[in-house]
Amino acid sequence: MFTERKVRKLAKEANRYIAQAKREMAKSPALFPGAEKQAVEAAIAALQAAIERRVPNDILEALKEAKSRVDRHLPIYRKSLVREYVEVIVVALVLALFIRTFIVQAFKIPSGSMIPTLRVGDHILVNKFIYGIPIPFTDRKIPLSKPERGDIVVFKFPNNPSIDYIKRVVGLPGDTIEVRGDDLYINGELAAKTRDGTFRFEDPRGYPQTSEMYIENLTGRKHPVLYDKNALRGGDQVQKVPSGHYFCMGDNRDHSNDSRYWGFVPESYLRGEAMVIYFSWPPGQLLRFGKIIR
Repeated sequence: MFTERKVRKLAKEANRYIAQAKREMAKSPALFPGAEKQAVEAAIAALQAAIERRVPNDILEALKEAKSRVDRHLPIYRKSLVREYVEVIVVALVLALFIRTFIVQAFKIPSGSMIPTLRVGDHILVNKFIYGIPIPFTDRKIPLSKPERGDIVVFKFPNNPSIDYIKRVVGLPGDTIEVRGDDLYINGELAAKTRDGTFRFEDPRGYPQTSEMYIENLTGRKHPVLYDKNALRGGDQVQKVPSGHYFCMGDNRDHSNDSRYWGFVPESYLRGEAMVIYFSWPPGQLLRFGKIIR
C-alpha cells in the first residue's frame, strides 16, 4: 500500500528520469530518428500525466514504458547506475587517501621491542593529526601540539627514512638522558620503577623468553617495561636531547634498537601517536582487540 510519502518519492524519481531523458535526447538527437522520437515523447507525456494524477500504479507503468522506449536507443538508467557506482568508488578512494594522509593510519607491529605494551602481530591505528597537519610530499607539518614524555610514537627511522619505527618518547628537547645499567635518569632524576613479577613471551624467532617486569614512572606517566637479567648491557651513557628532537626507547629495554644506539628522532620524522589495537594475531592475542595503547 502506497502512502503519500511514497507517492511523492515515486513522483520525484519519475520527474528526475524525465529531465534526464530530455537532456539525453537533446544531446544526441540522431539516436532518436523520426517516429521513434515521437514514440518517446508520447511515453514521456504519458508519464507526466500519470504523475499529475498521482496514481502510483499508473506512474509505475508509465515510467516502465518510458524507460523501455528510451533505453532502446540510449540506456540512460544503466549508464547512470554505472556512473553512480564509479562516483561512489572514486569518492571512497579519495576519502580513504585523505584519512590515511591526514588523520589516521594502520600499522602492524613487526618486532618485540615494545613488549609487553605491544606485541608482534598487533595491528594498530595511529593518530597522524595530533602533532600537526601533514603537508603532502614533504616532511613538514602545520604544527598543532608536541609529543609528551611517555607517548608511544611512530616515526621514520633516522638511519633509513623508508622504514617506520615505533617507540616510547623518553626525552624531550633540552632534556639530559642518562642510562646507567637498568636505571634511567631524566635531568638528573631517577625514573622510579617498581617490580611487577616476570613476563614470559616468545621472541620474533620463536624462542621463549622470561624477563623481569617493572612499572616505570616517567614523571607521572606509568607503563610496564621489561629487563632481561641475562642481557649484556653496554656502558653508561649521558646524552642531551637537541632542540627539535626526541629520545625514544622501547619498553622491552634489553631487546630494543632505539635512541641509545642510533641517536635522536627529528620532530619532522614523527608520523603520529599510537591509539588503539584494532586486530592482533596469532589467535592467542585476539582478546587484545580494542585495547587502548598507553
